Amino acid sequence: MFDRRNVVAVLLAGALAAGCSEGTTDPPDTSERLSAAESLALFEAMRAIQSDPDPTIIGGSENSMVVACPLGGQITITIDVVEESVGDTARLTSDFTATPSGCQVSSGGMRFTVDGRPSVRERTVATIVGFFEAFTLEGSVTGALDWQSDGRSGSCDIDMALSGGLDSSGTEPSLAAVLAGTLCGHETRLDVDDVPGGPSG
Repeated sequence: MFDRRNVVAVLLAGALAAGCSEGTTDPPDTSERLSAAESLALFEAMRAIQSDPDPTIIGGSENSMVVACPLGGQITITIDVVEESVGDTARLTSDFTATPSGCQVSSGGMRFTVDGRPSVRERTVATIVGFFEAFTLEGSVTGALDWQSDGRSGSCDIDMALSGGLDSSGTEPSLAAVLAGTLCGHETRLDVDDVPGGPSG
């Protein structure tokens, strides 16, 4: 029997880790503030750790793990997943909290040292009706980070909403989703689409 949880897990992993097309509104530059491009580089660098299929785990417990960051430091990731079913409707809620500590990462030619203030939380709710007769995705990415880069330092507040659903118009179902909100003081939109892994046949 096809396991809907496996399909949702693949879709969520793809949505949150896939390459995105982005648009930002860049406010006037101020000291110790990341530009829109730098903010995206920081966001993508941190996301890459969480989506790494083969992380270097240096500790943890039943629902959390401590992962070594690529260039030094560490990040503690707490995971909570709850599945609920009522009639023909299934709901999968995932809650991830990432707390970096001296975490050194790089992306887009930039290198950052990142600490949580105190952490960043990602909450995602996937709802499935029947055998994917309907599929919706909603959630949020919220929290704050302190960063250092090339002699500069500052903070980055994150307040973004995730929304999406299953696009069955192609030969294979794919997830079309959007992350939109405020990233390090910049209005940001990340379009996430063409993520394979839905049911077929």
